[in-house]
Amino acid sequence: MFAMTNFYPECQRNAGLALIEPTLLFKQQIVKAISCVVLFFILYVVLLLTAVALAVACISGGALLFRTYPGWLTGAISISFIVLGGMVLFFLMKFLFSKRSSSNPYRREILAANHPYLFDFIQQLVKDTRIRFPKKIFLVPDSNTSMFDDPSLLSLFWAPRKNLEIGIGLINSVNLSELKMLLAHEFAHFSKRSMKLGCYVYTFNKRLYNLLYENEQWNEIEANWQHKNHLFSFYAHITSKILHVIQSILKKFYSITNQQYLELSKEMEWYADTIAVNLSSTETAISGLRRQEMGAYCLDHCFHKLPDLAEKSLRFDNIFLVQQSLIHYYAMQHHLSLDDAGLPIISDNYFQSFLKSKVQLREQWTSHLTRESRETHFKDANITCEPLSLSAWVLFTDPEQLQQAMTNHIYELTTPSFDSLEMISADEYIDELAERHQLYEYPCVFNDYYDNRAFSEFNESYSTPLSREDLTSNNMATIYHPAVVLRMRSFYRDRQDAEMLQAISNGELKTKHFEFNGQKYSAPRAQQLSRMLWEHVNQEQDWLKHHDEFAFRYHYTIAQQESQEIADLLVEQYTEILKYQQSGQRLNNQVIKIIHCVSLIFNSSDQHSAILPDLFDVLSTECWNFKMLLAQLVNSPIYHSFPEEVDDKIRKFREQDCRFVDDMVPDYVAIQSLHEISSTLMEHFNSGIILLKKTYLDFILTLEPGN
Repeated sequence: MFAMTNFYPECQRNAGLALIEPTLLFKQQIVKAISCVVLFFILYVVLLLTAVALAVACISGGALLFRTYPGWLTGAISISFIVLGGMVLFFLMKFLFSKRSSSNPYRREILAANHPYLFDFIQQLVKDTRIRFPKKIFLVPDSNTSMFDDPSLLSLFWAPRKNLEIGIGLINSVNLSELKMLLAHEFAHFSKRSMKLGCYVYTFNKRLYNLLYENEQWNEIEANWQHKNHLFSFYAHITSKILHVIQSILKKFYSITNQQYLELSKEMEWYADTIAVNLSSTETAISGLRRQEMGAYCLDHCFHKLPDLAEKSLRFDNIFLVQQSLIHYYAMQHHLSLDDAGLPIISDNYFQSFLKSKVQLREQWTSHLTRESRETHFKDANITCEPLSLSAWVLFTDPEQLQQAMTNHIYELTTPSFDSLEMISADEYIDELAERHQLYEYPCVFNDYYDNRAFSEFNESYSTPLSREDLTSNNMATIYHPAVVLRMRSFYRDRQDAEMLQAISNGELKTKHFEFNGQKYSAPRAQQLSRMLWEHVNQEQDWLKHHDEFAFRYHYTIAQQESQEIADLLVEQYTEILKYQQSGQRLNNQVIKIIHCVSLIFNSSDQHSAILPDLFDVLSTECWNFKMLLAQLVNSPIYHSFPEEVDDKIRKFREQDCRFVDDMVPDYVAIQSLHEISSTLMEHFNSGIILLKKTYLDFILTLEPGN
């Protein structure tokens, strides 16, 4: 066991945090943001006092009217005014003091008595960042760390002590120095007086957003009152109109306040990163971000698999051990080495195969920097410090018990009957995953060129052999060079971005601002950017079609050198894949229509019950269309490629009619059966296409010289 002093990575040369002051731009943004907050608060108070005055006037006016002119008519009118004023006051209080719960059912509090090393570690980091020790410390099943408090109106006037959340998935993903860096980033937001002002603006901004856009309790009470009776509905309608006017005015002014905060938020993140890198090092800060990102991806994969495993009566014994094993497997798949703590060493080359969308829609109340921009900031800081590469788990007592308890807690909240499920270990799951990857993985020599995309249409020029010069100057390495694959991926990324810009331009995506290629634009600019990007996309699409044709002609020429029969067989396999693709696209389109219709039926509320008969008619029509398509597939070779249990489901489904409602009583069993058979068929069909493509690519490899 190590001494306690070995558990905290010291960086004595980088301890001068008192000299690190927020930038002048940050201070300017603070002044602007605080000014907007003050103006908003003044407007807020004026509107609320006006509403209170109106409510008091209604109540006092009603009482005065009855005292002055007693009688049954004036009594009814007086009661109406009093009730209206009372409802305005009631809803006003609900609107003001509604509390958005910050409770997280997955949180599990940990105590210093059980984990003294962790608390000593945090105590030292608290001193270095000059903040108060967290009120409570929780473990959660994610890959982040955060500080939070209970949101309330009082928190706008003084800052309560923060609680700390640490994700178990994060602990799985980083070493001690990297955990220190990530925690230091969170603590830095509360470290100086000027940063506390920024934190106050953040809290105020987020609280106002919740109040104006996520006031669910107020909306629920309003809806319930409107449904009680006609009298209550009348009063509730007038009351809601009054408060909606207040909301609409505040929302317009809030957009100005929020815009100032977004500018401030970037400076807050920049400052927090400056503190974090000075308390660790450039190397540690970069590796911490990268490992956190990979760990989050692997943990998300595990969570997405929970329902699929439950359908097979299986469950993870320890989901975090599976995440750990998946990190190792993922690193192996991408040819990344592991350090002594079993954590992947993620190089710059790893990210070259990933292309992020150039179009970004930011959240309303925060603005985080990209990993790339943060890494540039860390490199510019050029901080050196010897890291502690021990796993972050050394800070915890009995890590396996913690992981096991959290795994059981997850299943208790998501899968009530989990006790009856059979355990699957991490090794068993990774073995099954590797076996599936091996079954569907294309030969690595193609560098993922044919992955997750359709083959181009065949034409007469495909069967034109290459000239001797083209044949000798090209080979598999040049045709499927990483630069070629990167260009192909860029094309698909740009096409998706062009579609998103077009959706913003058409109003299908509601946003006032967006980022494109790191620059911020207003929504009207989306049309111009979309048009420019589509021109580039169309050019790249022509290039990709030409390169697909050239690649096939290369393989066709090699096959023809063997014999014309082999060349014809190559053409036959390619065209067969195209037929499967065409049928698969029709099947996917039909299944999407069915799933969409089923989703509308199950999500229809009482208010939309009138449209249910039409939805059932649409579902019946789509069901018959699916049946006709299924009949065509059964008479094709595709049908025989499916497992026996799928054949049984198809046979039973074809014997049923497409009626899903009887005397306005939905037949949910039939609906579920249609959803299941359509989804299953699409899944197996798509898997069959992948296997066909793999057979074709394996056949190409046998034609290469030396094989």
